[in-house]
Amino acid sequence: MSLLRHLGSTSQRIPLSCRALNVSLNHRAAQRLPRNFLTRYNHHDPRQYGRGTPPPQYNTGAPKPPSQGQLTQDDIRVAADQVSTTYTQQEAINILSRLPQVQVRYLRPFIWAIAVSSGIYVFLAYREAIDSVKPKPWSAPQIQWRRREAIPPQELVANYWKNLDPISKLSHGIIATNAGVHLTSFLVPRYWEMLWHAPALNLNYSLFTSTFVHGGPFHLFFNMWACYNFLLPTGYSKLFEGDPYHTLSFFLSTGILSGYAQHLTTRFQDQAKVLRSGAVPSVWIRSGGASGALFGIFGVFCMQYPDAGVGIVFIPISIAAANFLPMVMAFDLYGMVRGFSSLNLGHAVSRPGT
Repeated sequence: MSLLRHLGSTSQRIPLSCRALNVSLNHRAAQRLPRNFLTRYNHHDPRQYGRGTPPPQYNTGAPKPPSQGQLTQDDIRVAADQVSTTYTQQEAINILSRLPQVQVRYLRPFIWAIAVSSGIYVFLAYREAIDSVKPKPWSAPQIQWRRREAIPPQELVANYWKNLDPISKLSHGIIATNAGVHLTSFLVPRYWEMLWHAPALNLNYSLFTSTFVHGGPFHLFFNMWACYNFLLPTGYSKLFEGDPYHTLSFFLSTGILSGYAQHLTTRFQDQAKVLRSGAVPSVWIRSGGASGALFGIFGVFCMQYPDAGVGIVFIPISIAAANFLPMVMAFDLYGMVRGFSSLNLGHAVSRPGT
């Protein structure tokens, strides 16, 4: 049994074992679930009932689904798991009627995203103004004579950090933050799961925190590899002029807005049609990742360095950035409208960035 989880800000959806999520859907766990939730045992599986056997009749007198205020991360996992197969039209309608009846908000998270993004710009601009008027201490160079000896590791790290330029410090800080957040998935997985954004939960703060969570080591590695390669030249482009505050505010605000863009796509999805196709409705899919923010950085890179060669990992060819950017935008636009049956990507995440 597998879950389809939306990774992000890839946001990618990949099969993930229930065992990895500490989710046990055995008979004992199924008995503890609310009665209004359909478990795997209620599904019309030809292997269980035999071919030609009509599907089981659903109890129309089931209690009302819980209100959206009662939803938890466990509810999201259970709901996503129980709709991870293909159904007929009537079965899809029956399952939708038994899932928690949630009203996904769109105006409130939009206002929140705009307000927080603007607040980030104002706060970092204030910090930049303070740093610009702060007098810089001057000290005469000192010559120290000492014998050659082993340098302590902490001194090596301090010297390395001191010699970095501002944008490189920002890049290293973003990579370290994402790596640290990913480490919490092993130390405190319960709190780590709360950082993901699930539209059905209607939690605004997760539009920001989902930028720093990743679904696995490969997801984290490729996003941080992109950060390491593109953030430095983008930060020193004519747009940012080596200003770490401006670059960071752009990175964070783009991550928030791209998360909302993915949230907004649930407004235009027919859940019954999605169920019949064998997919999970996007309101039950959690999203996360720095892809949206990094696509924003990549878009600036392509605009500022149109003649630079851009390649794809493991493919030994490069394309001019001015031509590569429209290709990425067309790919994501097609993915949003029609979708790819073999690729489970969050295409709406990259649209605000590019």
